Amino acid sequence: MGKGFKKDILKVIILTHLGRGAGYPYALLKAMENKRIWIMEGMTKNDVYNTVGALEKQGFIKGRAVRSGAILRKNYLLTPKGRRIVSASKRAMIRSFREVIKLM
Repeated sequence: MGKGFKKDILKVIILTHLGRGAGYPYALLKAMENKRIWIMEGMTKNDVYNTVGALEKQGFIKGRAVRSGAILRKNYLLTPKGRRIVSASKRAMIRSFREVIKLM
């Protein structure tokens, strides 16, 4: 599977995760590692951080600095544009699965 395809899937995973609430890149990375998401094989911490940055530049997520004691983190939330893309991707995935099932 190509690295570009994996990065596209990573975008959907990050957007879906942020659809459940705010998060920061390191926590996203750890959540994916803990769930042993197959797409993470061969991915690096930089891939996650770069993908989060790209999603923010595209307007799908918005970051804001949050202080937790002495630690300053940038938490991300979905924008309305991000919520629309998550919804559309779920619908597209369901349609795709239905088409595959018809082929079986």
